[in-house]
Amino acid sequence: MKLNPKQEAFAQAFSSGLNATQAYIRAGYSENGASQGAERLLRNVEISQRIEELRSQMESKMTYKRETYIETLRERFMEMPPESATCAKYGEMLAKAMGWNEPEKLDIVGALEINLTIGGQN
Repeated sequence: MKLNPKQEAFAQAFSSGLNATQAYIRAGYSENGASQGAERLLRNVEISQRIEELRSQMESKMTYKRETYIETLRERFMEMPPESATCAKYGEMLAKAMGWNEPEKLDIVGALEINLTIGGQN
């Protein structure tokens, strides 16, 4: 079954991040009973499949953009003289994009001794 224009608009709006009720209204359906109508549309197999298809397309575009962004940062970082402030900034941005800036959590409650390793030495 092919989706009608309102169903397609609902799938587009919902997959773009609106909640079901907002997507229902944005698609041109009445605000009266919007919550129930939206839930009914979400139970429709064809609409659910279309939403998954749209989400999958968005994810692949986001992955491509992220990979392109990281590659661009890496190239610019490598082009800069290491002592420049711009090089440091690109390095920082690259580290954040790669997730390298996430702090490590240490559980030290009840620890009697803490050993830190710096540069391979205790």
